Amino acid sequence: MPIYEYKCRKCEGVLERIQGLGDRPLSKCPSCGGKLERMMSPGAFVLKGNGFYATDYAGKGKKPDSCPAASGGDAPAACGGCPKAAGQ
Repeated sequence: MPIYEYKCRKCEGVLERIQGLGDRPLSKCPSCGGKLERMMSPGAFVLKGNGFYATDYAGKGKKPDSCPAASGGDAPAACGGCPKAAGQ
C-alpha cells in the first residue's frame, strides 16, 4: 500500500498516511480542521543487483587498451563505440 503525503492549507502541517489505491483521499486536517491537499512525493526504491546501470553499464563506454586510439593512433573504421572514431 502506498504512503501519501498531505499538506494542510490552514496550518501548513504535513502528514503521511498509508492508504490503499481505492481509498478516498483525506480532506480534513486532524490538527486544525483545515483543508488538506495531496502532495507529490518522489518514489522510494533502490535499484540493486545485476542488470542495472551502476553495476553493469557504467563502464561499457571505456575504450579497451588494445584500441589504437587509446594510445594516440588512428581508430579503425570498424570501431563504432570509440569517441575518437566518431570525431573523425
